[in-house]
Amino acid sequence: MQVQNSSMSNQTAIENWLVKQLAEQLSLDSQTISVTEPLTRYGLDSIDAVTMVGDLEDALDTELPSTLFWDYPTIEKSAQFLAENYDVSAMRQHSQSETATEATSQPVEAKVNESTLEPAASGKGWGGLFSRIKGA
Repeated sequence: MQVQNSSMSNQTAIENWLVKQLAEQLSLDSQTISVTEPLTRYGLDSIDAVTMVGDLEDALDTELPSTLFWDYPTIEKSAQFLAENYDVSAMRQHSQSETATEATSQPVEAKVNESTLEPAASGKGWGGLFSRIKGA
């Protein structure tokens, strides 16, 4: 029974992480995302899916199939597959520490001394980078 509970909490941690990532990736409100709905319903395309798999690989420090979200097309199914086949305990620990950090963090006001800022170069794009490349 312990293994099943651990698997379920791992699955929940992955689901929460995937909801957050999907919301960020597609500029959605995380409250509108259902873990049982197909990811394509939210507009997830192949580029976004591969990006999310890469982010998930980084978070889990493991290699995953690039077709994960096509093979398991809902957050629930993807999380279940991951919880059953990979060591995702790091995800649960990350999720718990992130929740604790969010609860204790307070906004910090940044003070900028405008006199120390350098003006952007006269060229357009990324602070004049393109004009510097052209040698202008």
